[in-house]
Amino acid sequence: MNMDLMLTLGTLVVVIIMFLSGKANFGFIGMCCAAFMCASGVLTFDEAYENFASNNIIMMCGMFVLAGALNKTSLVNKVRDFIMSRNASGRTIVFLYLAGVILLTQLVSPLGVISMMLPLSAALGEDSPVTTSQLLYPGSVVSHASQSLTPLGAGLTYYVTANALLEANGAGQYQIGLFDKSISVILPCIVTFVYFWLVGYKLFSKHEIDSSQIKSTKERKVCDPKTEKIIYVVFIIAMICLAFSNYLPVPMQIIPIIADLVLAALGCLNSKEAKASIQFDSVLMMAGLLCLSTAMQKTGAAEVVADIVVSLLGGNPSPIAVEVAFMLTGAILTQVMSNTATYNVLVPLSIVTAVARGFDPRGMVLAISLATTGAMLTPMSSPSVAIAFGAGRYTLKEVFLACLPAFIIRTVFVFISVNLIYPLW
Repeated sequence: MNMDLMLTLGTLVVVIIMFLSGKANFGFIGMCCAAFMCASGVLTFDEAYENFASNNIIMMCGMFVLAGALNKTSLVNKVRDFIMSRNASGRTIVFLYLAGVILLTQLVSPLGVISMMLPLSAALGEDSPVTTSQLLYPGSVVSHASQSLTPLGAGLTYYVTANALLEANGAGQYQIGLFDKSISVILPCIVTFVYFWLVGYKLFSKHEIDSSQIKSTKERKVCDPKTEKIIYVVFIIAMICLAFSNYLPVPMQIIPIIADLVLAALGCLNSKEAKASIQFDSVLMMAGLLCLSTAMQKTGAAEVVADIVVSLLGGNPSPIAVEVAFMLTGAILTQVMSNTATYNVLVPLSIVTAVARGFDPRGMVLAISLATTGAMLTPMSSPSVAIAFGAGRYTLKEVFLACLPAFIIRTVFVFISVNLIYPLW
């Protein structure tokens, strides 16, 4: 085993430990990775930092800015107000609450959704058949389960980052489409929604919640109606162009950039807002991980990792066995650690394993992505779930027993869903 290979494998182990610890900023991890790969001589300067200006990273930044422009509109407030204005009782309240959570999650993070929906408690009187404690935790779970249901918010950049990881790990011939993640989320999201709507909410006890643990969300300042209409039009056109990019004479990566420039030229977006929209931690993390993937390909570390994974699965596992193993690992790990960290640790390993075994890795990438958004069994599974747990004054036994059926059913449907898109059977 040569020195470059040992350094690369050592870096991989350190990166995994840093992700698992939760102590380091993700962008910091990416920058350290690139710097060490360059300083150690494993990669040249150009190899270590070329990903910081790659097509996928540039497109990712453009998508962030486009999503930021959409966030200036009143769309989020309108969705929330629609739900809050409906006077209903019993199961209808649960339905409207969870439906509102799903809609809002397409635009803001699950953490923001909890704060936005909390005022619903004010509309529930003492004689209400449903209490806020029966809505809060189910809402946080459904919010995670519905992430990327539409190519908005987090879904807007997912396929770009996934394709970047595929390309960097030797599977560039495979590409995930703009709507693939959204389509794969539908079935798991529906079964999670239906479970908590019909059964799950009843398994949570009725009691007062501690709303002080959730920061109140002030009314967002939105743009004027004319600007809002322009943003909607430009956004819709951009989405259509991305969906049919194969038929356009311009590279797909330039489409969000053009949309951003149009919005800026029309006065709908300024440089300060554009800069604030870009999630630099995510950009630096992704570029750094792509650098590590380049090193793994160059030194042969990818093949070593793939051989280790295969040997752990019994020496000659089927593609389905490999996919199930990675999916279940992601689903279980995300209950006790960050779903982002779990995803970023498992996806590169799954891709190199699939490449080494000669099968399409896209279904496995989607399976891991969906599995790691199934945060529900413990309060450690995500910040939003932790806050819901604390504010709702639940017990660990209560949430575990109430959510275990949903966890099992959703995991099964994750496997079914991704194999309907990218079948391995």
